[in-house]
Amino acid sequence: MHWEARIQEHAELQEGLLAEFHLPDLDCTSDHWWRAVRSERWEAMSSRVLRLRGSPRSDEQRVLAAVLDASPGAVLHGSSTLAWFGMRGFDLSRVLVAKSRGLSGLEPELAQVHRLRELRAHDILVVRGVPTETPLRAIWHEAARFSAKPAYEIGLRRVGRLLDTAHVRGLVSWAALHEMVGDISARGRSGTRLMRALADERLPGTSPTESRNEDRFEQILETAGLRTLRRQVVIGGHEPIGRVDYRGDDLPLAVEVNSLTYHSSLSDRAADEVRYLRLNDAGFMVAVVWEDDIWSRSGAVVDTIRDARKRAHNRERGVLHPPSCPWPRPIPVLGTRICV
Repeated sequence: MHWEARIQEHAELQEGLLAEFHLPDLDCTSDHWWRAVRSERWEAMSSRVLRLRGSPRSDEQRVLAAVLDASPGAVLHGSSTLAWFGMRGFDLSRVLVAKSRGLSGLEPELAQVHRLRELRAHDILVVRGVPTETPLRAIWHEAARFSAKPAYEIGLRRVGRLLDTAHVRGLVSWAALHEMVGDISARGRSGTRLMRALADERLPGTSPTESRNEDRFEQILETAGLRTLRRQVVIGGHEPIGRVDYRGDDLPLAVEVNSLTYHSSLSDRAADEVRYLRLNDAGFMVAVVWEDDIWSRSGAVVDTIRDARKRAHNRERGVLHPPSCPWPRPIPVLGTRICV
């Protein structure tokens, strides 16, 4: 395939964008980059990001361009993350990104960058094609603004409301809040005192609906007489794979409850495939339950979990989706059929 056909194919999967750091993966060089810059088929959005002319302009393209401009290793951050998830009171007029300290790279032209001590693997998501920190990690950033004593009481009210709103929308769980307070507070981060106080008032299990999808899923398991699973568990050691929605206590079984909102785009799906493969490599059988099944086809949920438990008992590793999986075609490695 001609070099420009390769970069165009890649750009079409990324809102029409190409970043300079993508070149080695596409078997291209800086010479190819400058030939593209000089052509009329590409537009320079910055010195490190090109836009394929004719690709639709959108918020997705502008935000992804800002993250790519600060990459590799950059993610949407803070108030921009909360705006990306549709939280009221936040907008994308200025794009804020973050990357871990020590990662090299020039200052971005399309975003303001914050250098963090570290980004935990399970605090990063890909949503609508854009790498971003989780809403909970973004809320912690907001809490840090109120860590000084004069602003503390204001922070309790404002950040508390933010947490509660994100919780109602299914973006935050109290179990994840307590896990983050336990982990990040041990490292002396700004905002720790405020977030610990807010967590003390929001205990795991005290909310009747931490997630409507998860509540419905647990109800289906209980009705079918299936063994209870542990909710919101971080899997992994020194390099955690991330938090799974459910884990079996008695078997190497991980269960993900996927909503269509955050798991149906090509980029979201690609991120999910990598995550599932890492879980397989760690010895886990992965069962994926989709929101449509939870609300309309509970029998498919029961069949999927029973089959996954049986395979986990036999120490099989793979990914099992119900027949209604919305992904449009079989995946070569992690298909809608079991892959061992």
